[in-house]
Parts: sequence; C-alpha cells; structure tokens
Amino acid sequence: MVAKESDLVQLPDGRQMPAAEYNERLALLSKPFTSDEIEKLPKQVRKNDDDRGKCEQGSRYSADGFYCGGWHARSMHLDYVGHAGITDRLNAVDPLWHWEPFALSTAGTPLLSDGGMWARMTVLGVTRIGFGDPGRNSGPNAIKETIGDFIRNAAMRFGVGTYLWSKSEAAAAKKIAEEDHDVELTQQRPPQQQPQQQPPSVDWQQSLIDARGDADRLAALRAMAGRAGAPPHYMAAVDAAIQECTPIEGTVTNA
Repeated sequence: MVAKESDLVQLPDGRQMPAAEYNERLALLSKPFTSDEIEKLPKQVRKNDDDRGKCEQGSRYSADGFYCGGWHARSMHLDYVGHAGITDRLNAVDPLWHWEPFALSTAGTPLLSDGGMWARMTVLGVTRIGFGDPGRNSGPNAIKETIGDFIRNAAMRFGVGTYLWSKSEAAAAKKIAEEDHDVELTQQRPPQQQPQQQPPSVDWQQSLIDARGDADRLAALRAMAGRAGAPPHYMAAVDAAIQECTPIEGTVTNA
C-alpha cells in the first residue's frame, strides 16, 4: 500500500521511515531491469525431450532463433535476471532483507523436501514464502542453484522481475502450444504413398535378336514374355529360335 507523503511509515519489524522514502523503495522493487542485467535462460519446449545438443546456428536446439552456445534440448530462451542481480535489487530496497529455510537438517543446513527447499524471505519487514529447486544440477552446484532459485522465486512475490516472468512464460506457452499442434497434425496426417514405379519398357524384338544362338537367354526371354502376355506369334518366334540353337541328337553310323 502506497503511503501519503506526510506520513511516517512504521514497518512490521518496528523500523520507521518517511513515507516518501518508503514509496521509493516500493517502486524500486518492481522497477524494470536494464538490458545488461537481463540474461537468457533456456526452457525446454517439451519436458521429456532427451535429445540434447549444442545450441548453435543451424541446430534444432533453439526454438526461437537465439543461440546461446549451451548444451540442452530444444528450448525457448526466456528473459530473466540471475540471483546476483536480484540480490543487488533487494539490497538497494532494504539492506536488512533476509531469508530463512522452513527447517534445518540435523547438520544445521537447510532441510530439503519436495525436490527442493521451502523458505521465507523478509523485505521491508514483510515475510513471504518461496521455493527453490536445483534443476538438473547435482552435488554442491545443486545447493547453490536451489538457493539462487529460491531467491528469484521469493523476490518475485514482492514484484521483482515479475514483468519478465509474465512475458517470457506467455511466449514459452505460445511456442509450446504451436509445436504441440504441429506434432499432432503430423501424427494425424496419413503417410504419403510413394508412386508405384512402372517397369521399364522392353524392346521384345531386339531382345529376341540379341538372344539368338544362346539357349539359356532364349529360355529366360520366353519365360519373361509369357509373364508379360506376349502375343502367340512372338512366342512362336522365340520357340523357333530355341529350336535353331538346340543340337539335333541322333545315331552316327559308318558309311
């Protein structure tokens, strides 16, 4: 709630500040980030897509024409501000902001549950809940990513970078819907039938001329001509050619 300029605002944690200063700090929470503070975050178009490769010019791994050089599945590149930029903004709004996990493990570290970490963030004396998860990271990087993701998520509850999230998520949802529609059409479309190839035409007369004197070729030609439905006079010509090259067997007698 924006206070009147003449008011002295008391925060829930007991601090007091002039209304003008309080209003400036509230406005700073939702102030747009500069272009050099905004980064690109790949977001998979399909959740279970395991086809991964380098996102570079000419590859299929960018769904929006931006090539980040990273290694991931086909993705949209969403505008976002990293946890360092978010932290700088929170420090500017309230140097006393802080966060704490819902619970601690026996070792005294933040307790992880539901695949991530639930925690509280307090800014200008107001506390709100957020959640962070490690994404695909593991080991020490998973812990750092979980905390960074929580800071981004919880800060958004205070209005930090919300406009980026809204715009990027809307663009991603639209792209996902388009690609899902394309896949559905492809699956529904009947497979294209390949045109049947016609057997090459045969010059039967020339084939008979070429085969004369070769009994095996003539026999093969007769079989092929029969399957093709050659006219009787052609079959008779082939039979005559076969007889011509067939030796006449008989008994040789001495004169």
